[in-house]
Amino acid sequence: MMAFKKLVSIQEIEVGKLTVIKTRHFSVAVTKWENEYYAFEDSCTHDGEEISCGKLEGCVITCPRHFAKFDIRNGSVLALPATEPLTIFPTKVNGNDLEVDLESV
Repeated sequence: MMAFKKLVSIQEIEVGKLTVIKTRHFSVAVTKWENEYYAFEDSCTHDGEEISCGKLEGCVITCPRHFAKFDIRNGSVLALPATEPLTIFPTKVNGNDLEVDLESV
């Protein structure tokens, strides 16, 4: 069962830019791309670097430390040295709020 909770107002999210929200258990990076909202754990699966400090190009984020690449839509690894996908959180818009399910991961 999904447990969506408000994370941020959609007005705070810019297309192609990352917004990081710290929750009790996670740092969550959120962005909007092609009219969809995406949320993922702000941690490279290779070494734990804050991936939000990296470069976001379209739906691909590059880790600033060792240049691992991930698809923000599904977390898949696109370039080594990472071998594990990013943790992706389900999102939905409710009015002006972006709600994220942090419990289903």
